[in-house]
Amino acid sequence: MSFSVAARVGRPRFHAVPSYRRAAALFLAFLLMAGAAPAVAQVSAEPAGTPDPVGPAGDPRALVADDWHRPPEDGVGVLPEDGGLDDLVRFALQHNPAVGAAFHRWRAALERAPQAKSLPDPQVSLGLVLDEVDRSTDYMGERYSISQLFPWFGTLGLREDMAMSEAAAEARRYDAARLELVERVTSAWVEYAWLHEAVETSRENLELLSRLEAVARTMYRAGTVSQADVNRAQVELGRLDDQLRSLTDMLGPAQAEINAVLGRPAHARLPRPLAPSRQGIGGLPQRDDEAWLALARDANPELAARRHDAERERHSVELARKQYYPDFMFGVEYARNGSGRMAMMDGGGKDMLMGMISINVPLRSARNDAGLREARSRLAAAGRQIHAEQNTLESRLKMALYAYRDGERRLQLYGGTLVPKARQSLASTEAAYRAGDAGFTDLIDTQRVLLEFQLAHERAAADRIRAQASIYALVGDTNHEDSTQ
Repeated sequence: MSFSVAARVGRPRFHAVPSYRRAAALFLAFLLMAGAAPAVAQVSAEPAGTPDPVGPAGDPRALVADDWHRPPEDGVGVLPEDGGLDDLVRFALQHNPAVGAAFHRWRAALERAPQAKSLPDPQVSLGLVLDEVDRSTDYMGERYSISQLFPWFGTLGLREDMAMSEAAAEARRYDAARLELVERVTSAWVEYAWLHEAVETSRENLELLSRLEAVARTMYRAGTVSQADVNRAQVELGRLDDQLRSLTDMLGPAQAEINAVLGRPAHARLPRPLAPSRQGIGGLPQRDDEAWLALARDANPELAARRHDAERERHSVELARKQYYPDFMFGVEYARNGSGRMAMMDGGGKDMLMGMISINVPLRSARNDAGLREARSRLAAAGRQIHAEQNTLESRLKMALYAYRDGERRLQLYGGTLVPKARQSLASTEAAYRAGDAGFTDLIDTQRVLLEFQLAHERAAADRIRAQASIYALVGDTNHEDSTQ
């Protein structure tokens, strides 16, 4: 419900003025109302506690050009021939379409704040008399009016606060997308590197086994060993050749996965990776689990986005309370008496200038009550989401820390102890076999153990790097987006 009050301003009768002066006066009134509207809004709707909209890299209008995130022009993009993990990370951050989408969602959210804090457009009206009901009365001419709606005090400020909280949440989700991308690139790259090293190690062991099989055949022809030794060697050769073929076939899907993360076609060529144990990636800083968890609670971007979501819902509750108060519309109307064109003969006319005020009366309390309950429920849900996100974050971080420490332990165990001892054992067993002091089964078992330990050593290095990337993503460490040290 709304009601209006109109007041006639000035003298009831005044000298008729030329039409161009009346038009100029109306135009000036329009400019005054348009200029005063933002000032009134600023006074009555000053935002309180507006969250910082600046995202991960500063003001987006000065951050990058609109084409910062786009696919390479040739659809492939160029990577250095000797490029490493840091080169892939930089390339992915520029060209990955999912990160580009998150970036533009953030920029779109920033543009909602100016829209939210602005007043509705003023309304300008023109009325013309098309037919007179009573021709005995004076002819009334045109009616001009201009009006502006003003929401209740603080409403526009709360709308701006909600928009800024949403923009801050999108900025944190953009951070999360970047960190997740770094983790994905790291994981895919070290898996690709492990496969390359597994292929090379298996090929070296296949050549070694071929040499041992040739030794067995030579000794069989000399009558010093049985046919069974040759058969065992050939069976082991077939098994190892099958393993090598499987690993080689896996390189194609692994390459496609990396290119997908980089925003490139699946067949695009990649640099040749170093073995995971030779990637040159430093270790984690020395912290206990509680220190890592505290860091994650403070800096994890997904958790921060949930907090900004809750902040937005708190502003939504305050905005719902504003619905119990009325909005105001102020206006000015000018009515011209058509018969007043001849009024100069008798010294005056009957033109009118009126001020108007219109107020809507919020009588639908049931609707407003429902809106307030809805806002409070959304706020409660946002609080529960924060707790759920925090619990998930702690669980994932605990697992990542375990995986890192387990990988570190296995890396030292295999690289420092087991692989060197397995090589020594293979050399001594081969010498004993040539001397007739060891069986061929012992030689095959020793060779198989060496291959297993070599692959386990590289697997441990890859698992350690992947866990480290996951930890950095969970604690929101943007300083390690370039993962090599």
